[in-house]
Amino acid sequence: MRLSDPTHLYEGELSGRADRASRAVSVITHAPFLSAFMFVLLGLTSDDPNVAASSIIVSLLTATVIPVLVVQHYSVRYGNTDGDVARREDRARPLLGGILSYVAGVVLLYAVGAPDICTVMMLSYALSTVVVMLISTKWKISIHATGVMGPAMALSVAYWPWGLAMFALLPLVMWSRYVRGKHTPLQLVGGAVYGFVATGLVLWAFL
Repeated sequence: MRLSDPTHLYEGELSGRADRASRAVSVITHAPFLSAFMFVLLGLTSDDPNVAASSIIVSLLTATVIPVLVVQHYSVRYGNTDGDVARREDRARPLLGGILSYVAGVVLLYAVGAPDICTVMMLSYALSTVVVMLISTKWKISIHATGVMGPAMALSVAYWPWGLAMFALLPLVMWSRYVRGKHTPLQLVGGAVYGFVATGLVLWAFL
């Protein structure tokens, strides 16, 4: 791997096993899938089973199902074959679709009386995605790396200290996105740092 230039994409060859492993990691750690895992656990922090169930259903619909369908639609529309929206220039519309879905999620979670951390994290997703969309007009920040840090931060708060284990996903995600030629090391580090700072600020401000 060429790591001397952090702005350089990976140009090496992958073995069949490494190719399959990196592809699987990229799919499994897609931001909406990690958010699904997080929101289920956050919903379960409610003492009321009905509120927990409502919170989980709303969260899965607005933070996972709708964003995934939007990304898949634009992935096909822009000629991608792996479910990604590869070009920075093509990110605006799928990100806007995600933002609208997250905003709806904030409203619905508040309406069903979801645990505060659920509503705050949905707000964090909406605000963070706005900034990512703006950054993406100039630079291809890693949404995968950002998408690890949000759930890791939230679960560390809700399930201290066990939630810290989520941070262990970050090196694996960064490896997969790098060797697949999706991001430079700098874009991956930028995504991770942004996700950490943005989520931390929202949790500090609203919890």
